[in-house]
Amino acid sequence: PASGYNLPIPVPSPAPRNVYYSNWNSATITENGVTKYTGTINIPRSGGVTAPVTVKLTVPGGVSFVQSGTGTDYLKSGSPMSPYRSSVVANDPPASSVVGLINAQIITLEFSEPIDDLVLDFVSINGNTLVFTDDFTLLSLGDRVLADCGYWGCSSNPIKTVSSSRGIPTYSFSASGEPHGTLYFDGVFKNFTFATTLTENWHGFTIGTFGVSTVIPPPLIGVYYSNYTGSSISADGVVKATIYDVPNPNGDATGKVDVKITLPAGINFLQTGKSGSNPEDFFRTNVVAAPYVNTPYVGRTLYNNPPGAHMISINKAQTITVEFSYAVTDIVLDFVSINGNSYIFTDPFTIVGLGNGVTSACGYWGCTTSTTQVVGTSASGPTYTLKGDGEPHGSLLFKGTFNRFVFEIANAENWNGFTFGILGSTFTPSPPSTSNQLCIITQTSTVVSDTACPPVGTTCVLLTSSIPTRYQSVSGCAVFSSGSAQLFVQTAGQKVYLTSDPAGRFEPVFDELGVIVVTSPTKALRGGNYISYETDCANTNYKQVKIHTSPQAGAVDITSLFGGEVGTFTIDLKLWNKYNPYSTTDAYVCTGSGLSGSTIAGAVVEQTTNGASSISTDDGYSFNNVVLLITGFSIASIILTIAIFAIIISVKYSQSPQPIDTA
Repeated sequence: PASGYNLPIPVPSPAPRNVYYSNWNSATITENGVTKYTGTINIPRSGGVTAPVTVKLTVPGGVSFVQSGTGTDYLKSGSPMSPYRSSVVANDPPASSVVGLINAQIITLEFSEPIDDLVLDFVSINGNTLVFTDDFTLLSLGDRVLADCGYWGCSSNPIKTVSSSRGIPTYSFSASGEPHGTLYFDGVFKNFTFATTLTENWHGFTIGTFGVSTVIPPPLIGVYYSNYTGSSISADGVVKATIYDVPNPNGDATGKVDVKITLPAGINFLQTGKSGSNPEDFFRTNVVAAPYVNTPYVGRTLYNNPPGAHMISINKAQTITVEFSYAVTDIVLDFVSINGNSYIFTDPFTIVGLGNGVTSACGYWGCTTSTTQVVGTSASGPTYTLKGDGEPHGSLLFKGTFNRFVFEIANAENWNGFTFGILGSTFTPSPPSTSNQLCIITQTSTVVSDTACPPVGTTCVLLTSSIPTRYQSVSGCAVFSSGSAQLFVQTAGQKVYLTSDPAGRFEPVFDELGVIVVTSPTKALRGGNYISYETDCANTNYKQVKIHTSPQAGAVDITSLFGGEVGTFTIDLKLWNKYNPYSTTDAYVCTGSGLSGSTIAGAVVEQTTNGASSISTDDGYSFNNVVLLITGFSIASIILTIAIFAIIISVKYSQSPQPIDTA
């Protein structure tokens, strides 16, 4: 019957097939604050078993009514030349099972299982246009020529219009008169979305399918991706990008969002498109072979692939900061080849695409069999880590509104890559920020500018406890105490002090010295030798700082060991001794706005090429100084004694004898 239409139709099957239609429920449910209607599609399975597929229907503009098998049969089920039967569809929809709509709106359908092909029967869409992101075929139309007219009348002149929105094709259907009929969508669907463009009372629809499918359905959501500019990273570690054609929620116009990506450890290479210096498409956006219907970057949720050859490649561990010129709604991160690595986030995510060779094609470098989200905790709150075996390629979705986004690459390797996209923008300007204004709120995972940071609470962590005077039984340098702790730094450049008490009031004493090594969130190592007495046991890889031999008021500023980074740091302290006796005070590391800030900077010990050291004597005497002083005093005392003795003898024998007074 459809052969007379001016729209394409599929090649007829050997015989029309039965469609399994939804039986609607007029009662509603609520999920995450959203009201939904439900339906049930009973579908035969292997072994003669029939099992239901649940349908959830979201209609934000509301409905006129929902029929659940009673009332007027607007579908005219069972009529001799039904407008809903064709050379493809053998049966009518169930009587009195229509969803009636009034308002122009976007309608979303969710299926509990992927379904194989979709049939949409429409009722009385006079003057309206149905808009889809999936191509369709008109199977039947109530035009009085090839099929009976519909309940409300006849139709003619069906029109299909193909256009593009944000780079995604759209397919529209309209017809004159009172259109009643069937549209057919070829493919596998877990979600299905369409729009009505006219508010009128009323128009309706129902849906059905030929069966269930085990194939992951086509994507639902379109992503606006970053387009990278420039040929490389700037001197200050910044890559710039622009996201174009983002719809403005305040009107029909579209705009752009500028993106600033700061990578303190640099990049491996930057791709700026297929016409750039590195045109290889590591996303394989056009290389998908049967039986796969999806790349690793599309699937359950996402509609479109990232643009080919627009990617940042990195090979070093680091914390990456992404800043948007306007607040963005939901972030998509596409990753390439994170084999053996981990991406660590402070926001939860959903894996919406994955190159596993089962539901999607493998990635450029291979497949993964197990890539998961691991939830953990840190001093700053929960963490969400992406880990996988093999060669993970795929997409992550972060829900929420973001001005900035921070994540950590845990390990150095050669190499892994990523790109960013968004699902929309509020076009609210992001607050201005600079690198030293970045902070992390400990109560949440939000990254904001310094102007919005709360005061930093005082935190002190104990590294090692005091040890009274002891004697070392071994010769040479030996570690006599060690400790480790984690410290959360909220703001870049936040002051950190080494102290001997949890209030940050006094300097510690290390006999001979303490070696501190700080591991940053990017796994960078920075260290220092803090020396009260001898330098023999110093670690020559790190700077040497002279501290006092007795606790002094104040604290030692060790902020430089934290490198201007933010996040959770690991601090290791080893106390070394060589000469007897030895002792040490408690050792704390403290940070926060509650500290007095009165510090003893320490005199830097300049290291010579042979490893010897020259220590400033302003802060007391070293063991060698004392030995030299004692030796000097001893020699001087001997010389002085001899001189006095000589003077006495000289005086005694140079004087004339005095006569005894006999008077």
